[in-house]
Amino acid sequence: MSNLSNSWNAFSPDIAEQYLKTYGHPSVSSKALLVDVLKQYTASVAKPSVIDLGCGNAQIGEFFIEKNFDCVYTGVDFSDVLLDVGRRVLPNANFIKDDVNTLGLIQGRYDIALYSHVVELLSSPEESLAAAKRLSDIVVIRFYEPPEFETDTTELKWMDVGNEQQVPFLRRKMSRDYYRMVLAKLDCKQVDIYRDATKDQVHVLLF
Repeated sequence: MSNLSNSWNAFSPDIAEQYLKTYGHPSVSSKALLVDVLKQYTASVAKPSVIDLGCGNAQIGEFFIEKNFDCVYTGVDFSDVLLDVGRRVLPNANFIKDDVNTLGLIQGRYDIALYSHVVELLSSPEESLAAAKRLSDIVVIRFYEPPEFETDTTELKWMDVGNEQQVPFLRRKMSRDYYRMVLAKLDCKQVDIYRDATKDQVHVLLF
């Protein structure tokens, strides 16, 4: 498990800069859908506060600026190398180093708690979602692997971090039953689901 944790601090500086911008599938259409959803649910707030849980290098925060979504952005991650990039590209944003599985260091309340392609990477999604509920009455999840599987599975994947090095990470495929159980335990009042042309989905959990 320590090797898995260390994966997210293993990026070379140039790969950390480009992570999820060119690496893998950027899912531009679902990022645009995400922004539309966030604007819809914060339409009554002049400058909503958004906490991006598992922000990485803050590429979603950059996309917010590109799409004119004016918000008070806070990024949370436990990777120093990715947070360093975020602080450089978004100097006016807030960044906090914390474990997204537990979110034990985060205080305060936010208009939106956001996971963007992150829940699938968590070892403790139930614990993390319970902590996110403490931060906001609206939790938005952008899924790369929507919870539509019959059984839970976890894959060991490999990620190119530069310098001809690959490191392991986990990707979860969540079952419908587990997802429903978690939402029921958290007393989620409503789930609004938005789909784009790819398999990505945006879920809005209302508490």
